[in-house]
Amino acid sequence: MLTNSLRTVLFCFWSIAVTLSVSQWSQSDNRVVPHQLEANSFQTSQDLDLIRKFETYQIPMMLRKVTKSDDVYIVPWLRKKTGEIHDYQLTIETMKRGVMVTNQQFSWVQEEVKRCAEILNLSQIPLVFIVGDREMYADIVNFYDPFLLLSSDLIEKSGLAELRFIIGRELGHLKCDHVFYHTLFDGGLDSINLVLGKWVQELVKAFLGKISDLILADWVLASEISADRAGLIACQDLAAANRALLNFKLSVASNMIVISPTDYIRQAKIVQQKRKNALDRLPEAGQNSINRWEKSKQLKSTQPFLSSRFEKLQEYATSEGYQILLSIQPRN
Repeated sequence: MLTNSLRTVLFCFWSIAVTLSVSQWSQSDNRVVPHQLEANSFQTSQDLDLIRKFETYQIPMMLRKVTKSDDVYIVPWLRKKTGEIHDYQLTIETMKRGVMVTNQQFSWVQEEVKRCAEILNLSQIPLVFIVGDREMYADIVNFYDPFLLLSSDLIEKSGLAELRFIIGRELGHLKCDHVFYHTLFDGGLDSINLVLGKWVQELVKAFLGKISDLILADWVLASEISADRAGLIACQDLAAANRALLNFKLSVASNMIVISPTDYIRQAKIVQQKRKNALDRLPEAGQNSINRWEKSKQLKSTQPFLSSRFEKLQEYATSEGYQILLSIQPRN
């Protein structure tokens, strides 16, 4: 087995090799930069509508009196009161886990992030960290001062086009203002209760008490579809986007993946048909229980609703909206 030291050395040599190859790629980068891209150009309507709904939830009058707050709405209050402390906690945690991307460290990753941000018209470029982890994952965290986390396993097993999709996805979450809500729904503000007291906890409870698991699952799916669209806009390569999505399941070198979208969608439809057969035999109460269980299970996944998202991405790639966005005429 490789020792940690040897693995680190090999990873450094691999990074140097990638840097050299990427410099050649960058010279032929002909991706289209949409004109002043706005989030609502690709964000799903359900995603946007639910975020707007979340923003209307008010601080209960009793808590407003106790905290002597002039704020009326829960979300702005939580952002303002928890932002700096949450940022500090995440900074400590992230610095322990990974290496920050700079002009001298993984500079090619930094250039890719900047280019994807340019394509997505994102002025706020997050700090990027390569996190030593033998699992495939990427995440955008810290709504106050965003960090983009890319696992070393993801970097090693992704081709450049796939990595562009993944980076674009996470930047899409940032552009669509998903990061705060991901933090809130995932329990990321729990530890702040110790610092700011029980009022944070009470407000979080008041907020979450208005949101059922079914509504949350609907938003998570809608927000992930929005992010997938941003990823496709960033990489502009549907085949690479498909490989990147499914490699979160496979975790192999991307050059080993050959994806047939038709076959994968057919695989998903087998599950859907068996689900229908099972539900048709249940009373309405039983069907509702299964629906709640399924959505609750998806919410615990690092890549929720992957089959549905895969199918939706194929539809978006052939849509008039996407083609116009890149100034490409729809194919007949």
